[in-house]
Amino acid sequence: MKNLIVLTLLFACLTAFAQNDKSIDWNADIEYLKVELPKNHYDLYMVKSEQDFFTELDNIAKIQHQFSDFEVAVKLQQLIASFGDSHTALNLKPFLDYNKILPIGLMWFNDGLWVQATTKSNEILLGAKLVEINGHGISEIIDSLSTISAMDNLASVKKSAPKTIPVIQFLEYFGFAAQPETKLTLEKDGETLAYLIHPERMNRNNMVRVLPKPIPLCYQNTRLPFWSKVLTEDNVFYIQYNKCWSREYPPSGFKGDVQKLPSFSAFHKAIVDSIQQNDFDKVVFDVRFNGGGNSYQGTKLIEELSTIDKINRKGKLYVITGRDSYSSAIINIMDFTNMTNAILVGEETSGKPNHLGEIRSFKLPSSALSLQYSTKYFKRADNDLKTITPDKIIESSFTEFKHGHDPVVEWILKQ
Repeated sequence: MKNLIVLTLLFACLTAFAQNDKSIDWNADIEYLKVELPKNHYDLYMVKSEQDFFTELDNIAKIQHQFSDFEVAVKLQQLIASFGDSHTALNLKPFLDYNKILPIGLMWFNDGLWVQATTKSNEILLGAKLVEINGHGISEIIDSLSTISAMDNLASVKKSAPKTIPVIQFLEYFGFAAQPETKLTLEKDGETLAYLIHPERMNRNNMVRVLPKPIPLCYQNTRLPFWSKVLTEDNVFYIQYNKCWSREYPPSGFKGDVQKLPSFSAFHKAIVDSIQQNDFDKVVFDVRFNGGGNSYQGTKLIEELSTIDKINRKGKLYVITGRDSYSSAIINIMDFTNMTNAILVGEETSGKPNHLGEIRSFKLPSSALSLQYSTKYFKRADNDLKTITPDKIIESSFTEFKHGHDPVVEWILKQ
């Protein structure tokens, strides 16, 4: 199933440009950061002070000659992350070494981190739960890795950890790896498995993976920005909204043919027409995989749905949330909360109701690393909540995933 291998192929797409010749003038980059980030950011000092920012940058400048370029870049990113804006970050990808990534695709379920994909030479790892790396418990490793990005909540950790754990450079940085080979401790079929693994390029030709059988509805079209289906047997209208962009509101920086993007205006009309022309028992709006974009188109649809009395009632309208719900998707979830009687079901979100966003970017002058920053503050709740907690929390286990169950949709259908 193509949709499920996006996570496991993430690192196979990273560019490797190891830079260890110290040609970068980090002092120049640090001085530039001191001026440009506070000047352009909406409000950098919402969590920590200006003095904190300058002092910590100066501390990095004093010791930067002791570290590799990668390590200096990580230290700068850790500093930026400590100021609490998950939208503001230094892009570390140019320093990631493609040859130092473990060939394991991990997924986080309610019963742990599981190996969902690997290479054929490591096939024994498939369907095993990761417990330790080089004798270090996964919780310890995750705690350290979570300092690399601003983590608003536990959902943010669940979202990021499967992507960062396989990166040996991060493991080395925190002292969890120092040898050419990495020892994994796993649990599989009730037994403990000790396994030595080496970096290996994982691609479509050598990848093996655990796929759900059958493939649940929620995974069938995750690459589409938005789509819908009538579940005839249950008389339920299922809508999945995966991207807050369209022909009318293309992705930021999009350079292709806009006319080839799907039209949300047409989708909006088709959704409303279908609801008005049918008496569905339930309408399900699934945004669990939506990482954001432009919230406006979703808001306009939700405004119209709120005027349709036959679905804007408790028990008729459901919204599915998840750890990947972020940024503009959070705004749309709050639209449902504020405008409708929708019941929220699923996981807590990585995005929070009141958040910074509307990102712009600039490049550091010497390293040429790109830094994205927030230019706007979105307030959608009176209280400063760290996440959106659904009315009904439902998390999937690895066994449910493997056997093709979506416990969230299954629960909704039973109501």
